[in-house]
Amino acid sequence: MNIYLKKALHYLAGNLFNKILLIVFLPIFTAFLIPEEYALYTNYLIFIAFAGLFYLSGLTQSLFSYFYKEDTQQYRYTLINSILRTVIFVGLIISVVIVLFRDRFTIWITGSSETSSAMIFIVLIIFFEAIYTITLSIVNIMERSEIYAGLGAVKNIVLLVLFVFGAILNQFGLEQILWYMLVSAGISGILSAFVLSKILREFQTEMAKRFSWEIMKPVLRFGIIMIPGTLGFLTLRVADRYMLTHFSEGALYDVGIYAVGYRIGMIMQFLVSAVSLVYFPYAMKTADTEKAKASFRKIYNYFLLFGAMLGTLVILFSNEIFRVFIDAKYFSAVSIVFVGVISVFLHGVFNIINLGFYVRQKAGKIAIAVVSGAVINIVLNYFLIPKYGIIGAGTASILAYIYIVLLNFVAVRKVFVTNYSLWNLTASLLVLGLVSYLNFVLPAGLVVTLIKALAAVVILVVISLVLKKKTKPGFMTELLRKK
Repeated sequence: MNIYLKKALHYLAGNLFNKILLIVFLPIFTAFLIPEEYALYTNYLIFIAFAGLFYLSGLTQSLFSYFYKEDTQQYRYTLINSILRTVIFVGLIISVVIVLFRDRFTIWITGSSETSSAMIFIVLIIFFEAIYTITLSIVNIMERSEIYAGLGAVKNIVLLVLFVFGAILNQFGLEQILWYMLVSAGISGILSAFVLSKILREFQTEMAKRFSWEIMKPVLRFGIIMIPGTLGFLTLRVADRYMLTHFSEGALYDVGIYAVGYRIGMIMQFLVSAVSLVYFPYAMKTADTEKAKASFRKIYNYFLLFGAMLGTLVILFSNEIFRVFIDAKYFSAVSIVFVGVISVFLHGVFNIINLGFYVRQKAGKIAIAVVSGAVINIVLNYFLIPKYGIIGAGTASILAYIYIVLLNFVAVRKVFVTNYSLWNLTASLLVLGLVSYLNFVLPAGLVVTLIKALAAVVILVVISLVLKKKTKPGFMTELLRKK
């Protein structure tokens, strides 16, 4: 168990700390930036995520399916080298396109071309982030959590220092924030290149090629198939912000309010990322064993249990979180926290269900679900945002996530039968829905806060008793032994 916890902490330092950092600094962001400025920052982050998808060409997903295809040093040297060269080549081309058409991209992102000069910062950030991301994917699939932690720690510590520096000197405007992000991404990107060169030297042999089209063809094919799916998933996650920018009466103001409320709900992302980083590499390595399906089913049930518990606590105490940590001008965002919680929770369920498709290399099934879900989300946003504003955007998000989860819940049974419990999922969503309703109707005050605290203690005690009675130690022991 100590080794398992050590790996989890490594991944926490390498990935989750970045998410913690953004939430910890949320009070500073809301203090220095008005909602419209925070909306611009959010929209730029979304654009970085979209563009990064094309820079990487879906190759991070391909790694999980093809890294262990051949167990030879020559194959892995050529695979890593080929992927890296592809990312750099594609990234340079896309960077030139973004710079040449930066005015049009800025209008699409913000609604005007006034801040088009910021696209130079954005292009450099995306390029360095692509090198950093592909390196993290490689060391993750190799289960070298120490390296993962080191790269993440450097990036996050640099960003932390720069944020603190900016806040102390009152240099925390949008342009300064982009500068801080560029410095952090640049340092981590250069360090990632050194790490990759070291890994390549480990696998290098006399017969190894630096690039192989024969190896890259199936890898690129899988990755390209995943691009529409990942693009659809990003659209599913963030289309509401862009559509609020263009269709809501409040425009950028509503985007800023919505983004802050959703960000608090993304506390749930800690659990989702922990499961993905720690369990998924193990799942792919043991997918062909007899106990794989039982293992998938157990992690699914564990996620529903802990996800519902964490989500309940975040929603239950959202009012208190805002009153203590968030600037008063953003307080209306408390009504959106439940959207972030439930959406991220369903995202985590969707990832676990899709393990069966990764095992059978059925990327198209994932792509169909998320692309159709993204279309549904856009259509719902188009009709709901003009009438209901940010609540309409949140409703569209949750309904679209429910659709993709149910679609692949049924579809995965045809390729990798695991007998996931639909009832357990339904019960978890009902709990989160009930808590969300109670949070709306309960008045604010010390007495209500104390009652919530008592309820939280009861929840934790009940969960611990259930775990003590129901959880079998064999699963975790086996996971530790395999890792």
